[in-house]
Amino acid sequence: MLIKLLITMLLGSFAQFAAAETAKPEDVISAITQEIINEIKSKPDLASGNLGSINQLVDKKVMPILDFEKMTSLAVGKEWRSATESQKSSLMKVFRQLLLLTYSGSIKFAEQAKVKILPPRGKQNGKNVVVKTRVSVPGRQAVPINYRMKMTEDGWKIYDLNVLGLWLVENYRVQFSQIVSSKGIDGLIKEIDEKNRKLMSKSNS
Repeated sequence: MLIKLLITMLLGSFAQFAAAETAKPEDVISAITQEIINEIKSKPDLASGNLGSINQLVDKKVMPILDFEKMTSLAVGKEWRSATESQKSSLMKVFRQLLLLTYSGSIKFAEQAKVKILPPRGKQNGKNVVVKTRVSVPGRQAVPINYRMKMTEDGWKIYDLNVLGLWLVENYRVQFSQIVSSKGIDGLIKEIDEKNRKLMSKSNS
């Protein structure tokens, strides 16, 4: 449950503040995480896990700070390069929905979370950094969560996160590569879409 909560923090914790190119990446994480926690506290429909409201939150606050095309391409792996534009668009759509359906149920716990930004250690590439944090909720041990971010023309963008030593996108790449190797890109799109339908049906039951 805590891991789902931490990933939910990615799906609902970043907004327009990050577009400022002068902002430090760790400041982006700190300021906007607090902003989203405050918003969840003030909106009961978000705290209750309402999918429609969470979807609006994702569109408004999350997508602008994610390099979602990069996230999807990394999750799909080398086969992404040979995919058509239509396939890429479909992959991004179903992958986004998969993340939303998988982790939206834990957003109600996000209002209890406290995030501590850890000081950077060692040299980091100026345009590609890892921001390290520790996230805690009452009654549980604090867990490290790290963000891979890169500087773009539109400011800092997140393209992966690590919880307990596991990178989210890399984990999906292992799963997706097995499907792509046997069923191709269209088969992967179909598999993810079918999983989404099952998750949606379960959430409505």
